[in-house]
Amino acid sequence: MSRPSIFTLAILLAAAGARPAQAQFHFTHRDTLPQKVVQRALDGYNHHDVVAIETEYLPAYMYENMADSTGPHLVSAVAVRDSLIIVFQRTKDAHLRLSKRVLTGPIVTDFYTMLLNGRKKKHVDMYEVRNGKIVRE
Repeated sequence: MSRPSIFTLAILLAAAGARPAQAQFHFTHRDTLPQKVVQRALDGYNHHDVVAIETEYLPAYMYENMADSTGPHLVSAVAVRDSLIIVFQRTKDAHLRLSKRVLTGPIVTDFYTMLLNGRKKKHVDMYEVRNGKIVRE
């Protein structure tokens, strides 16, 4: 009976400990998936946690409001934080209830029912997530 070489043992140990590429992606990057990033921002909004929301965005990100004609423009995290503080101070019942979420690569489209000052309103947001941060809304 011959002894296996050190090289053969090393190959066998490496093969036994290796995971498929998809599993490696799943386990190492699960917190940067677009839907997870957007969900954390939504949870932060519903808990009125400005810091939790702010951590999910780049320090300056592209914002575009389809309701007005200003077009896309850069918004700083400081401006977002200041506006959210005002919203949460004025509307203690501010809450978003997710109705539907559509995923298309790095783009997440959320359909909400928004509650502000006792009034319900339909709302749609589209987010682009890159490297675990929201870069465009």
